[in-house]
Amino acid sequence: MSGKLFSMMFTLLLVLSPAIGGCKLFAAPFLLWGKEPTKDVPAEYPYMQGKKVCLLVWADSETLFEYPWVQLEISEHVATTMKPNIPEISFIPNRKIIDLQRRDFDWERGDPAVLGARFGADRVLMIELTQYTTREPESPHLYRGRIAANVKVYDTAYRRSAPVFKTSVETVYPPDSVGQWGTDDAGIRKATMEAFAIDLAGKFYDRQVEVK
Repeated sequence: MSGKLFSMMFTLLLVLSPAIGGCKLFAAPFLLWGKEPTKDVPAEYPYMQGKKVCLLVWADSETLFEYPWVQLEISEHVATTMKPNIPEISFIPNRKIIDLQRRDFDWERGDPAVLGARFGADRVLMIELTQYTTREPESPHLYRGRIAANVKVYDTAYRRSAPVFKTSVETVYPPDSVGQWGTDDAGIRKATMEAFAIDLAGKFYDRQVEVK
């Protein structure tokens, strides 16, 4: 950094200091450089590297009736988000899984590990959707996406066993308010699924998040 530039920045800090006294002074660098403070968040289950994963999405009949392709949409978003963040992870093609679910209506009664082994997967990532909406509960004319799910990981080497990892994910989009004027159902659904995929995938790799 040149001496002249440093001098200008120091002068600006002196000018700002009376208005942002105390602890707020330390926030000034973030204001000047436009960077938000972040924190490190470790993976909750950091064992997906190099694994072939079978994504299974469960949804209730009401959700499937309104959104027939929700299982494929969720699995595609999750796979797309996990691939660049977890080294050497791979996925059974999601359409193969959906085809099985549509042929076999009793698939959900079976052992996920057994099903995953049929496709040659090392792990089954089960996503049980417990909420999938695009409207505010008390104001159905306002768009705001909400996706919640129970998430379980099964090791296909251990059939008829408990999951090796369990967690839950709940995503609200937009997080701080309803959708902007002109937002439609398709736009809210896409954005909410993208945010949900980020929240879910983040359970499996170390990452940095903004401090709020």
